[in-house]
Amino acid sequence: MNSAPSHSPALPWVLVLGTADWNQPIATNQHYASREIARDAFARVSFVESLALRKPELSRRDIRRVGRRLQSALTRHRSVRDDQTRQIPPGLDIRSPLVVPVHRGVISMLNRPRLKRLVADWARYRGPKVLWTYTPTTYALERLADLTVYHCVDLLGTVPGIDPRVIDENESHLAQHGCVAVASSAVVDEHLRDVGFAPLLWENVADTDVFAGAARDAPGRTPNSAFFAGNLSPLKVDYGLLASLAKTGVRVRVAGPRAEGGGHDSDQFRTLVDAGVEYLGTLPLERVAEEMGSATVGLIPYRMNEYTRGVSPLKTYEYLASGLAVVSTDLPGVSHDGVDVWRTRSTDEFVARVQRFRAAPSVEEVDRRLETALRHSWGARGRQIRAMLAEQLETLGAAPCNAEQPEREV
Repeated sequence: MNSAPSHSPALPWVLVLGTADWNQPIATNQHYASREIARDAFARVSFVESLALRKPELSRRDIRRVGRRLQSALTRHRSVRDDQTRQIPPGLDIRSPLVVPVHRGVISMLNRPRLKRLVADWARYRGPKVLWTYTPTTYALERLADLTVYHCVDLLGTVPGIDPRVIDENESHLAQHGCVAVASSAVVDEHLRDVGFAPLLWENVADTDVFAGAARDAPGRTPNSAFFAGNLSPLKVDYGLLASLAKTGVRVRVAGPRAEGGGHDSDQFRTLVDAGVEYLGTLPLERVAEEMGSATVGLIPYRMNEYTRGVSPLKTYEYLASGLAVVSTDLPGVSHDGVDVWRTRSTDEFVARVQRFRAAPSVEEVDRRLETALRHSWGARGRQIRAMLAEQLETLGAAPCNAEQPEREV
């Protein structure tokens, strides 16, 4: 096992509490933000994989996930592993907590000492300490940090299998603690304000360089072709909508894991196959970018429900960086511009709008869409994150701690 890299005591040490594993098939905010915080040796970053907010199901998917977690926990602070599928940037290590997936009541008390042992070196650190969390369930680690940031990218209390009382109670606690909050959409922003935060609104962005490069290198686009990349979740994706589109003669291709966030999609998936939708499986990011570069329109076929109201799809700007027009259902988190990005209110309107983008885009259209995407890149967001952290730590006077300063306890 490679040990975690050494760092100057003057550097901030950022502990990221994720809601996903590092190796999950699709990169999300927590993966990109962790990478950007560690960029250019700005900070040491320790990424703590999911605390299992969602109650596990008796399914092959979740049983495999539990097995991987047990295996990962044997390699405690890892910067390299043989089965690594997502690159770990310099200055970042991954930690896998062994916790009970219950975060309320007496049973949850088993988790506190386990988590504390997992991050004991961060807790003892004498330099500036930051807790950057994607879950409000922190087991009081904010008491050990000079600065806590709650990056809220979903309405977690609306996800099936997650106890909404756990989310409500812990969000209220973080708001009372004075944590900085970041919202990924206007709906999430409104929710956080209702809880008592004064959040920053940072809508989702994309890893635009990967997609723009693939689009430039694409040999050509297939006319009348639509593409969806993402988790094929029955909570999020309207399978019937994709099937209806395919039945009109549009070539519909989809890529991504199935029901990664819980639930089962066997019946819904069969409707896609029967309608002629092509399923490409779970592809690496570079292959996803290549597929986007060969299509004419990118799809956001999400169902409208309490959860998706708060979603701000990263794929909007991935599609635009690939030169694609974007057609979505009527999600508040999709910025309709009536030129390149369209929100629709019905199946008929969705299908009709997609059919208007049968032809390959012109050079001017591709350039315009790319220009829009580049204003919403993870490179720019990373600079924003690092500037915010530096400013907040300077305001708090969080210089390297004095050796005589007593350790703070959870």
